[in-house]
Amino acid sequence: MTAKTTKGGSDQVEAVPAEEAPEETEAIETESAEEAPEERPARPAAKRKRRVRVIEVIDDEDLDEVLEALDAEDEEAPAEPAAKPVAKAPAKPVARPRPRPTRLEPPEDEAEEEVEAPKKASARPSTAAASQARPGIFGLGMVQAVVVVVLVALLASLAIWQWTSASSLSSEQDERDAVSKVASAYGDVALNYNAQNYQAQMDKAQKLMGGDLLESFKSTTLPSLGQTFKSNPELSLTSKTNQVFVGSVDGRFATAVVMVDIDVRTKDGATAAPATLLRLALAKIDGTWKVTKQYASGTNDQNQNQQNQLPAVPSGGASKSPSTENSGKPEN
Repeated sequence: MTAKTTKGGSDQVEAVPAEEAPEETEAIETESAEEAPEERPARPAAKRKRRVRVIEVIDDEDLDEVLEALDAEDEEAPAEPAAKPVAKAPAKPVARPRPRPTRLEPPEDEAEEEVEAPKKASARPSTAAASQARPGIFGLGMVQAVVVVVLVALLASLAIWQWTSASSLSSEQDERDAVSKVASAYGDVALNYNAQNYQAQMDKAQKLMGGDLLESFKSTTLPSLGQTFKSNPELSLTSKTNQVFVGSVDGRFATAVVMVDIDVRTKDGATAAPATLLRLALAKIDGTWKVTKQYASGTNDQNQNQQNQLPAVPSGGASKSPSTENSGKPEN
């Protein structure tokens, strides 16, 4: 395939207007030719031709014919009659501007430049507007967004602190409940014996004891208690927890006060000791609260050796009051 250039045509973009261009040109030149004899009678205006080259795609076989046609057109151009010499002509009138044929579609390069120009012009105001009204978080401004973030952080910290406090309080309350449960159970078995159940009750009491109190119970209370019930089978002791007051609890040690109602029955009668207070010291041994010390109301470490750890178990023998007998008066 070979490209061919011809004269008198127009390019593909200007295909439609190019056909009308020669007619308009001839009309303009005809008008100027009519006016020319009046102004320049000696020299008629030369007819101007507008040459437009159109590139056509032709086959190689027609290349020679096209080249010959072009050469023939070039030879015909100088053959036109030369202009006659005339005297000095007056000033040439201003030629009317020839109308430029409009293009059906602008070139792509110009269209791109025209599109880019408004974009560049509008880029600056859009950037300024974006910097002035830049959206923040959730459509809020930067200051408002920062305030919201700070408030959320404070609320989260407060919630965590409350949860931690509630958790610690709940854990402490669980410990106090465990101490209260052990102290209440101890008050129910500490003085609750009779000849039939004293061995089972002693086993229950030992499970609630620990430390020094357990050693003292095994070495002192067990031997004497068994001997007492053997000699006095009618003896019966009962204790019932009325209230429990939990003192300090620090995770390993705790204190509590138990109010118990004690009843002692013998063959001679019954004795009641309501609202007896027992002060207890507890310690956590192997994960379980144990009673390690017991004080009767009004005693402590200094004077506890003067009294028994547990209230004295009555021997069961009733003391006999001396009988009053009439003694004979000595005779005078």
